[in-house]
Amino acid sequence: MQLFWLRNITMSFIVLTVLLALFVLKISLPTMPIVLILFALAITNLITRKSIDNIGENLDWTVFSHLSIDIISFSLIFYFTGGATNPFIFLYLIPLAISATIIPGRQTWMLTSLTVMLYSLLLRFNVPLTYIDHDHHSMTANDGMFNQHVIGMWFGFLLSATLVTWFITHLSRELKRRDNDITEARQRELQDEQLVTLGTLAAGTAYELDKPLASLSMIADEITRDHEMERDPKLFWNQEILRQQINRCKEILSELPETMDDSGPGSGEPTPAHEFIDRIVSRWRKQRKSPPCKAIFPKSDLSGKLIYDKTIAQALVNLLNRSADLTHRQLNIKISASEKELTLDILDDSTNINDVQIENAKGECFYKKPQSIGLFLALTSLRRVGGNVQFSKMHTHGGCTRVILPFA
Repeated sequence: MQLFWLRNITMSFIVLTVLLALFVLKISLPTMPIVLILFALAITNLITRKSIDNIGENLDWTVFSHLSIDIISFSLIFYFTGGATNPFIFLYLIPLAISATIIPGRQTWMLTSLTVMLYSLLLRFNVPLTYIDHDHHSMTANDGMFNQHVIGMWFGFLLSATLVTWFITHLSRELKRRDNDITEARQRELQDEQLVTLGTLAAGTAYELDKPLASLSMIADEITRDHEMERDPKLFWNQEILRQQINRCKEILSELPETMDDSGPGSGEPTPAHEFIDRIVSRWRKQRKSPPCKAIFPKSDLSGKLIYDKTIAQALVNLLNRSADLTHRQLNIKISASEKELTLDILDDSTNINDVQIENAKGECFYKKPQSIGLFLALTSLRRVGGNVQFSKMHTHGGCTRVILPFA
């Protein structure tokens, strides 16, 4: 694409200089061959634009072929406009600079050899420039013709320097962006490795917990065997709580294989936003009854749908638990939406929160603090589906956990 635009700029400049030579400098040029060469170059550029999306893997040779076309086209134009004496001979530098930047190696040396050969031929074979009012071969420095040649060389150098600088600067930005993408990819790969390790430990732990839970279930049944409900109501109540928690643990462990079978990013079901939030809050309510939680919906309708699966639900429940641990009164979930994403602001009334705690809340080094494992899993799960999480302090007091989720 950059070569496409660069060629358009170069052709525009050539047309401008031809018009300047004909009508201002009064130079006699063979316009028909130049027009045919520019027309062929324009057709080539149009074909290039249409085939950009289907280049394939041979990018180096594709760039090499296009730069060869440019060099040959320049040579043909130079042949009809004075050959090596043409002040715009600097245009040869542009394809070579691009080649040296993008495809260093054998192709660049081949282009350099082609350019040197064509340049050498232009020293011997060319159509000399002739002026309408003067004979080119009798041109001297005193009659102003040489000054026009020098000015033309200056314009040629200005064009070459500008285009090369623009292209190299733009390419440098692209390389920096690519390096940043590679760095982010490496960080995601490291996180994926940590998740694989954690998933392996979780599967092993789930298998090991099966028998202790079975033993605890039997013991819970034995606790109230020789007691009466009327005489020891507290004992029966505690036994019921213990049984409920054991069943809850079994339910969580039984969901693990099912979650692993359907754990790919975006593999859940599209769910309307209202229903999505209600299901998250209901899932969270099964774990804890306090503090009270209030979802504040916008006045406008939420027409988008969100991908709901167990990994996303677990991630949001972990974030709600974190904010619930920090709050003392009520947990508020403020909901807003744009065309492409839904934003959940989980607001708590925590006090004395500082920047260090916010930085630690990112959960990057979760092995250092076991309580941060849930937070790390939440961040990773949401980012896998294109979401994001941000932590901040409120202006008055309390903290805000902002969850951004893309619509399906």
